[in-house]
Amino acid sequence: MARSPQRRLAGALHSALTRRRPPAPTDLARWVSDPVGFATAVLGEHLWSRQQEIARALVTDRRVAVPSCHGAGKSFLASRLVAWWLSTRPPAESFVVTSAPTFAQVRAILWREIGTAHAKGRLPGKVSQTEWRIGQRLVGFGRKPADTDGTAFQGIHARHVLVIFDEACGIPEVLWDAAETLLTTPEARLLAIGNPDDPGSAFAKVASDTSGWTVLPIDAYATPAFTGEVVPEALRPLLVSKLWAEEMAARWGEGSALWQAKVRGRFPDVAADALFAPGLVRAAMAASLAPGTPVELGVDVARFGHDASVIALRRGAVARVVSVLHGLDTQALAAAVRAAVSEHSASRVKVDEIGLGAGLVDALHTTGIPVTGINVARAAHEPARFVNRRAELWWRLRQRAEAAELDLPADDALAAELASLRWALDGKGRIALDAKSEQRRALGRSPDRADAILLAFADGDRPEAVWNAW
Repeated sequence: MARSPQRRLAGALHSALTRRRPPAPTDLARWVSDPVGFATAVLGEHLWSRQQEIARALVTDRRVAVPSCHGAGKSFLASRLVAWWLSTRPPAESFVVTSAPTFAQVRAILWREIGTAHAKGRLPGKVSQTEWRIGQRLVGFGRKPADTDGTAFQGIHARHVLVIFDEACGIPEVLWDAAETLLTTPEARLLAIGNPDDPGSAFAKVASDTSGWTVLPIDAYATPAFTGEVVPEALRPLLVSKLWAEEMAARWGEGSALWQAKVRGRFPDVAADALFAPGLVRAAMAASLAPGTPVELGVDVARFGHDASVIALRRGAVARVVSVLHGLDTQALAAAVRAAVSEHSASRVKVDEIGLGAGLVDALHTTGIPVTGINVARAAHEPARFVNRRAELWWRLRQRAEAAELDLPADDALAAELASLRWALDGKGRIALDAKSEQRRALGRSPDRADAILLAFADGDRPEAVWNAW
């Protein structure tokens, strides 16, 4: 017998309410050993093949390291694993701890994704910006402890503990030791995931072949855009693309440290002759120093082609790129520099006066702008120690970074340029840098941003201006 319209309406309403009802704990517990099934059935989401492999490894393996390329869905995966962990285990026996190099990364990246997963699956409890509570019980949190706090995670005791280090390359070694104190039960797990930027990091140690960890790297060339793996159409544009990889090959240079880390998901091979180690660059780009004095501009001059004229601003220890300009003649560039002087109240402009820069020095001088020409090929202020001014100025900037007195913009192009600098000792024991032509060959372009920042910090060709602090 056919049902009446009223009964059909009531049945449809009942089905809709049933679909919207939060899943019962007993229903969720069935996925305790199946994070992939949880993501599919509970969250209605798709994990691509490498994500599935990582998720399943966490079921059986106590420590999992994932050095990953950019754009592979690593933070997305980590958030879904948090949701799976806390939804499928008894709240009284479970806990999740997450950390990242900065509090902003903890809150704005991983925990924002955790909140999305929680809402999407109508999962138990409530999720705030950095905490998950079920009833009155705190079952998970995201924290950024002090880098030297070896007691950061004390007081956490549960049978099922999951620790997640997101952007793991920036996590200091003392916090890795603190995390190990949470893995006292056989059911505890630690997942470390992030770009493999620094071969000297604690992340690099655990991701080595001899660490005893399960290591599952993600290479951009192994993602669906390259392999042809079938994924939902909505997912494909969220993952790394061939176009991006091609653009970064042109921008960073294939084989560069940045290319290896962010495209191939590998820790870069950094030779002992690298002037700026990746960790040093990363620390300078993560710094939050207060702007101070002097307020000065550095200008690296280019005319046409792929190279750019770059204006960099220095405020005490803080450096920023304020303009990247293409195709300007001397007068147009001089006008742009004068505008930057006015906007930032700069007390001086410093220009590489070799070649095209000489014309800019003259153009600025005739309009009353305080300008100093820097000739990096000249003799160093300490000629017994440095081959020339270029080597001396770069060495001073590195020392500033090592003393945590340098705040750089988070700029991948700048990071690649700094990573391309190489140094050595000459026959007289003096510090020398590879020629700029070698940098250009390695990068496939001129290191415009780095040179502009170097000029912003240059002390000019006045011996009395040399810093004595170093």
